[in-house]
Amino acid sequence: MFAQMYQNTVLKNPKSIFTILLIALLSFGYFSKDFRLDASSETLLIEGDPDLEYLREITERYGSKEFLILTYTPNKGMNTDTAINNLLSLKYKIQSLDWVYSVITLLDIPLLNNSDTPLQERLEGFKTLKDEDVDRDRGFKEILNSPIFRNFVISKDGKTSGIIVNIKQNKPLKNIKNKSREEIEQYRDQIKKQNHENIVEIRDVIKSYEDIGKIYLGGIPMIADDMMTFIKSDIIVFGLGVLLFIITTLWFVFRKLIWIIIPISSCFFSVIIM
Repeated sequence: MFAQMYQNTVLKNPKSIFTILLIALLSFGYFSKDFRLDASSETLLIEGDPDLEYLREITERYGSKEFLILTYTPNKGMNTDTAINNLLSLKYKIQSLDWVYSVITLLDIPLLNNSDTPLQERLEGFKTLKDEDVDRDRGFKEILNSPIFRNFVISKDGKTSGIIVNIKQNKPLKNIKNKSREEIEQYRDQIKKQNHENIVEIRDVIKSYEDIGKIYLGGIPMIADDMMTFIKSDIIVFGLGVLLFIITTLWFVFRKLIWIIIPISSCFFSVIIM
């Protein structure tokens, strides 16, 4: 019964069915322009996650900037003049980038136990490791033994230092309630493009300093940008690989061009609809 119905409605009316399929393909194809790949900081977290709720609460109360994290392991000891000067140079180089708000390094930590002067004087004119008249060994030990800074800006063994790069906030979209969906999507795409350019720029800086030690980049903006890059690359590479595999298999089995075009067309039609 079903076979007879299919033959009477589909096989005997090929032009009508083809027209209907073409209209459906054009309709779904038109809305495919709204498809977006998103890998923002919020999409990397699971909705309902208690850590996400806590992050939102803290951000709403105190405010927060997006940031990148670098780890710096010098070729020589962290407490040497060479390592300190290279770290200072790297800090100033990163801070000169237009999109960077501030850079926090080991050299910005106030040293309160670096002298025997009264505490009030130490608080009013505290010193850091980048000051020339500072007792560097004593200051380094103070940071390394601090429960606040140890494993935060410096590793437990004192060989690796962390660098926090605070990113300037993007200009908010004015009158967002009156903006169309297309305008909002364009604004989000602009932010993603700017974030990608920022990551490329800071990686160029890191590459220029690769001879001073091991420097690695991290942070949610970097992860989001890398995910987008990897996903787009995988879609192209694996998509072409699967397509070639299907075409080769169909040709090996049927040896006719028509039985390659029809299945590939069906696959293309299914992708557009989905």
